[in-house]
Amino acid sequence: MRIRTAATAAVAVLGLSVLSACGQSEPGTPAATGTPASTPASTASAAPAPVDTPDALAGVTASGPVDFKTAPKVDLGKTPISTTSVQRRVLTPGTGTAATKEDTVSIRAQIYNGASGKLLDDGFGKGRIDEGYRLGRTDLLAGFTEGLVGAQEGARVAFTIPPAKGFGDSGNAQLGVGGTDTIVVIADVSDVHRGLTQLEGTGSASPAGFPTVEFSEGNAKAPKVTIPKGDAPKETREATLIEGTGPVVKEGQFIAAHYHGLLWKDGSVFDSSWERGSVADFPIGIGAVIPGWDDTLVGKKVGSRVLLVIPPKDGYGEQGNPNGGISGTDTLVFVVDILDAY
Repeated sequence: MRIRTAATAAVAVLGLSVLSACGQSEPGTPAATGTPASTPASTASAAPAPVDTPDALAGVTASGPVDFKTAPKVDLGKTPISTTSVQRRVLTPGTGTAATKEDTVSIRAQIYNGASGKLLDDGFGKGRIDEGYRLGRTDLLAGFTEGLVGAQEGARVAFTIPPAKGFGDSGNAQLGVGGTDTIVVIADVSDVHRGLTQLEGTGSASPAGFPTVEFSEGNAKAPKVTIPKGDAPKETREATLIEGTGPVVKEGQFIAAHYHGLLWKDGSVFDSSWERGSVADFPIGIGAVIPGWDDTLVGKKVGSRVLLVIPPKDGYGEQGNPNGGISGTDTLVFVVDILDAY
């Protein structure tokens, strides 16, 4: 039940797009991705306000080992469970540093409607794996992030997501969550780690025939990219300017990255996470971004800086991306700093 953005919700039948608060721009993804399923259609509702239950999780139990293979046997106790703030209870203690919003947390989770007690999603289902979330992302429900802050590796935690920090008064009809329903999450935490905030070092020079890249203001600022004279290449080309030492990026993971995108024809910038001042998170290797990203970034190591030159066939194709000012004949240039993979 991956918490996905609007652009990637289409690749999951249900996915924890169910717990995505809003979409974010994803590099290499057409802008017209539709409205996030979890975005409230309206904040006006005739539904009564939630009634707070003090110590709402007091009766919750979840027996069984925290081995990330065995689903816990959950008993919510007395329902309905209704809270107006995020309540959290540690069911099985963990070890290590408590997670902050600067960290990435990997979990297996069972998610319930606290009003009805109905299981909404089972992260221990067939074919499911641990799912990671960088808690600094802005496209996660506020209550989900708040509930995982403080979690330790190896812990089993229970927490509530009240409507005000979930789907709002409109709820989420697709999931069967009403506007006054509190969500209850039982999460087994398999990993807590902190990704990079920026790369270190200056990197190597671009190979012959590639654009040149200069970080004159440091790695926290967008680079200056100079396009060489001559025709753009017909095939995707890549160069690793900084070789990372972190984990290898795997197909199906999310990566956190800074990136800077330009057009080969005139060097104009069409998208830049550095200029927005916000790291971007997106799935890789599953067709959620342009092929030129999927085909090159899988297999790279966290901490790498990659320079990409992507012709239309591996970019937006003949249709281009009018919303981004990209025509069907435009070759794209990207500088990508890979900060995390989860």
